[in-house]
Amino acid sequence: MQSMFKARKAMLVGMGGGGDIVSALAVGELLKKHGVDYVVGGVVWERFRRDPKPGPRSIEEIENAKPINDCLAWVKGAKIDKLKPIVAEVAEIAGNAVGVDITKGVESLAKSLKEFAESEGIDIVIGVDAGGDSLAKGGEKNLVSPLCDAIMIAALNKLESSLIAVVGFGSDGELSREELEKYLSEMAAKGGIEGVMFIDRETASKLYPLVNEIETQASRVPLLAALGYFGKYRIWDEVEIDVSILNALVFFLKTEVLYELSPIAKAVKECKSIWEANEALHKLGIRTELDIELELASRDA
Repeated sequence: MQSMFKARKAMLVGMGGGGDIVSALAVGELLKKHGVDYVVGGVVWERFRRDPKPGPRSIEEIENAKPINDCLAWVKGAKIDKLKPIVAEVAEIAGNAVGVDITKGVESLAKSLKEFAESEGIDIVIGVDAGGDSLAKGGEKNLVSPLCDAIMIAALNKLESSLIAVVGFGSDGELSREELEKYLSEMAAKGGIEGVMFIDRETASKLYPLVNEIETQASRVPLLAALGYFGKYRIWDEVEIDVSILNALVFFLKTEVLYELSPIAKAVKECKSIWEANEALHKLGIRTELDIELELASRDA
């Protein structure tokens, strides 16, 4: 944990799109208690139920965004058509937030993150994953969204100082508890776990009223868990998960170890666009969240 607590300023990036930025905000508040200032950001990829255009959005598509560089933009007050993306909703809470564009490929994204870190005095960039699907290998039965995480892991692995924070321990319903425990044990065997924290009641009590109206499930569950929720919980009326205090845990993982254990991150490391990365996962026999959205869009056409 020393790499985090020695930092003066961190960037927390919701790495799976959608509501992962809410978990990034929670991790930022935990670090703030240890004297670490933070900037929060998130991949601009709304779920299809909110944004009917398949795939993540580039910063060029975001109205009222203030570009920082090729892949990053300040998004307070920003919109996509008439929709306020979740990153912009969190910007209202946090004072501002950085929208992250993954459409331009791994190298461009890594370069943009590095430039931003240098210009803002950021000592460490932490990718925040709500639920734990960033640990996936690609063949898990309920895995839905491997593409976004793969690109983010590959980009973060190119930075000098980064970690990945897994928040919620199964809160997205994509990996089973058994799969998560197995993969975290593999990380531990390689010395890949930097440390563990948990979202305390004080932090959850502060954030829950603020984010309760934001359309996210995987990031809401850890806050509920920290407030004492125990039992079954249904996500999007589709998947039922078990929730307990374990869902309030935050595992900080060494990026380089997670990358080495991730076939999907390695597969996209040289890809120069979201489409190239999607095809790279197809070669591994993996169906992605982009494929799902394209199928849904074709049905609605």
